[in-house]
Amino acid sequence: MAWNSSLKELKITDYDTTMSDLLSDGVKQIYELVNYLVFCNIFSVFGIFSNIINIIVFCKQGLNSTVNISFTGVAVSDLCSLVTLLWFNVCVNPLFVNSDVPMAPSEVQHLTGGFPHACFARITCWITVYITAERCLCIVSPLKIKRIITNKRATSIIVGIYILIIASLLPEYTTMYIGWKEYPEMNRSLLGLIRTKENDKVSGLTFLLYAIYILVSFFAIIVFTTILVVKLKQKTKWREESTFDDKQSNTISNRDKKTVRMVIVIALVLIVCYLPSVLLCTTGFIVPGFFVVGQYSNVFFVTWSFAFVLDALNSSVNIILYYTMSSKYRQTLHEILSRKKTSE
Repeated sequence: MAWNSSLKELKITDYDTTMSDLLSDGVKQIYELVNYLVFCNIFSVFGIFSNIINIIVFCKQGLNSTVNISFTGVAVSDLCSLVTLLWFNVCVNPLFVNSDVPMAPSEVQHLTGGFPHACFARITCWITVYITAERCLCIVSPLKIKRIITNKRATSIIVGIYILIIASLLPEYTTMYIGWKEYPEMNRSLLGLIRTKENDKVSGLTFLLYAIYILVSFFAIIVFTTILVVKLKQKTKWREESTFDDKQSNTISNRDKKTVRMVIVIALVLIVCYLPSVLLCTTGFIVPGFFVVGQYSNVFFVTWSFAFVLDALNSSVNIILYYTMSSKYRQTLHEILSRKKTSE
């Protein structure tokens, strides 16, 4: 394809990429076109609108509960993740690549789409870690949870997660920037990725932090979700067998149980969707050449395109889970929609 040759011309050439790969460039292009331009775009557009709705609903309900604060934090990170992914998809689109725009899409997308998307996806993971941990406390100590996790503390934790993970991008963003570059093979100047001398010293650090964040958060979610499932079953069984009113005070409320079940489902969806990313990060450490510029770069790009599809899916489906599992969410959404119809 003509657009592929353009991509190759615009590709960063600081490394040797002439080694053999398991996939041809043509096969790689087909997979990327289908995954990014079809599936990712569909999920991204749907997810952007659905997360805007989620934010409106939670704000309408009021950010006066730790649950709403946490779910709003997830909705914001999912929204930002999908917006940056949508821009990433635009830079992959051959119509855009061949539109004679004065930029190198394959380089610009790296800093303006790829890194930000990965950053917000990791934020979603860590907020989910916090949510599952909080619900564990809700089951273990239902009478103390409101004193342990206040709205102010929940907000501070969510903000802290954003700051910590965004800060992990600093090594890359302080040593790379978008600027005008000469491309002799094209005889023109384009906006592209410019690396400073310090970039060699921190090269790969962001990817390492990215891998650590996703690995740790992934296994933390598994642990907390397992605890939630086991404890919820134990509490439910104990409550069914108990007939004394004074013991009933030690059990969680039906509303909290519904919230816990919803959190479990959300966590399970995230675990399924992010399992490929975890496996790919692990593979990057184990298999030499499985990297952006390694021997198996085509396999790297293709497999990560599937991971991006699942990223987009995870960031898009929460509205369905909220609507089907939360009567309060349904009621608030119906009120908003009814008022909009009335005003029209």
